[in-house]
Amino acid sequence: MKPHLELAHHLWRQQVLPGDLAIDATLGNGHDALFLSELGCEVIGLDIQADALEKTKARIGEKKIKLFHRSHAEIRSLILPKKPQLIVYNLGYLPGGNKEITTMKESTLSSVQDSLKLLGPKGALSITCYPGHDEGLQEEQALIEWASHLDQKSWSVCHYRWLNRNRAPSLLWIVGLLPLDKNYRK
Repeated sequence: MKPHLELAHHLWRQQVLPGDLAIDATLGNGHDALFLSELGCEVIGLDIQADALEKTKARIGEKKIKLFHRSHAEIRSLILPKKPQLIVYNLGYLPGGNKEITTMKESTLSSVQDSLKLLGPKGALSITCYPGHDEGLQEEQALIEWASHLDQKSWSVCHYRWLNRNRAPSLLWIVGLLPLDKNYRK
């Protein structure tokens, strides 16, 4: 079985084509944004922490990734050049940063709900949850509850987690089933 991030990267490779728009809604250290860029995606990244933006800039070098110093909760205010095919969230706190600054259940729920409205036909959300701390556990539980009620005719939802590892990270994968154009991405 693959670790959750390896599985996420596998799913992302299947989801996007070169030239697609992908949004990294929680940049962190920039690993995900760089990976998406290397897949040929046009990438937009958000983070609430200036430190995360600086670490991402250092990691991506000359890659053309548009970075915004704002919360993932503000995702709906972005002016996008086209519909994203993939929006990724890597929740929790900035690795190596202040653990008091973490994603929060309410703002994350609002953001992922807005993200579904932004996605292109058959677009996907990839949400990595870290329930190892109390807010992360509440966030994961709220996301699973919300996602379990998405219309099954419109969305396919999968939650991947290790059952025998206490509070292990997990991956929530949500992909649209109905294309707006029946010839889109056959």
